[in-house]
Amino acid sequence: MSRGRPFERGNKCGQGRPKGTPNKKTLEAQALFEQNSAAIMALAINRSREDPQMLRMLASRIVARMRESPVPIGRLPMSTLADLDRASEVTLQHATAGKLGLSEAREVCKMIDIRCRVLVAQELERRLTSVANGSGTPKRFEGTLEELLTVYRQMTLEADEKEDPRGNAAA
Repeated sequence: MSRGRPFERGNKCGQGRPKGTPNKKTLEAQALFEQNSAAIMALAINRSREDPQMLRMLASRIVARMRESPVPIGRLPMSTLADLDRASEVTLQHATAGKLGLSEAREVCKMIDIRCRVLVAQELERRLTSVANGSGTPKRFEGTLEELLTVYRQMTLEADEKEDPRGNAAA
């Protein structure tokens, strides 16, 4: 008796469920759990006298779900440094008003900081290429952000020394 393939290779009926889409049963179970979490916690607290491990397990599930829920703060503009300043101000206002938890505000501020670093690096590269190549096609900087910042600092120090060779502060 030889073993063969029971089906033809490939899916002839479509692509199937896309990756990352949640299972419908899982979504229904989560919604049911969220709707009845207060009653479940009350029951667990009553029974925790007999089994404290059950209380810890249920409490950790409910708190974890609440912590990971999306926070509706709206779209934050992040295309310029001025936009990033406004976005960080909005984030701080939401955090101080209690509309946004401190951990969520910290995560949003991390994203704003990363975007700020990208914009600064792009601006530095643009300036360096325009200074280094006054004519012709600009060369692309090949290196790390730290190297780019070091070159920029050296260039600004040289420019400051050319303006005031004695090292005196301009009045």
